[in-house]
Amino acid sequence: MTPLPDTNEFGGHAPGTLDRSVISLTSRMPHNWLGLRLAILLRRISTMRLEHPAGALDVERWGMRLRLHPLDNGCEKNLLFTPQMYETTELATLSREIGVARAQGRKFVFVDIGANVGLFSMFVAAAAELNAKIIAVEPEAGNFERLLFNIQSNPGVPIHAIRIALSDEPGELVVERLGKDRGGTRARPAGGTEQGAQRVQAQTLFQLLQSERVDKVDAVKIDVEGSEDRILVPFFRDAPRALWPTVIVIEDAGDAWTTDLFSVLMTTGYAIAARSKQNVIFRLKSTHQ
Repeated sequence: MTPLPDTNEFGGHAPGTLDRSVISLTSRMPHNWLGLRLAILLRRISTMRLEHPAGALDVERWGMRLRLHPLDNGCEKNLLFTPQMYETTELATLSREIGVARAQGRKFVFVDIGANVGLFSMFVAAAAELNAKIIAVEPEAGNFERLLFNIQSNPGVPIHAIRIALSDEPGELVVERLGKDRGGTRARPAGGTEQGAQRVQAQTLFQLLQSERVDKVDAVKIDVEGSEDRILVPFFRDAPRALWPTVIVIEDAGDAWTTDLFSVLMTTGYAIAARSKQNVIFRLKSTHQ
């Protein structure tokens, strides 16, 4: 049975006293192995009380109003209970790049490919103090609905959400979830009728930037469950260097790629600037270090 749409405005799922206490404890845990294990144990006090799968809590993160669903999306769960541990390497890199754009007196341009519910986009909007142009691309319908809710809960946030897939050529793709976690979503070529499958239109990254009238990109975050090579290799082949992003935050999904994407990036002129547990951060060599 398909769950009914959630019609509550922000605040309709405000944490109760117990939930606030749990979140207060878990969000103060040290950013180490022991702190994470304790947080995982404590957060069950809240999650076991939520209705599966769409149970949600409304909180503020980075000064942004967010509705977070911890039962079926790992990134939402992590930000809800342990914001001090959430993608720290990636967010620190984006903060530095935002500072560069601010010093130059211009908007920070960010493209969030595989935006999920928009957490990276929301962070950039907050860190840039809304002085940004943010394009959030998410093909999966449920994630996109959550993304729109988070945007609408923050009037004036400079995020343009687009429900398409990016690929190596335009056309139509099928969206599928690879497991229970909503973060494991990918778009792939249609293999037949596929009864009830979500279908979305696909563009190339170069086409997207042209249609959005983007002439400079400061940073791209890309997490598309193994399709990163199909998006980036054609982009660097076709797009002028002026459009190449200064920084790329990319999930390491090398086992799923048909091209050695990291070698392509380094040949193109990027160098590895940092690594985290899941992602590799590349910076274009000709830019500031």
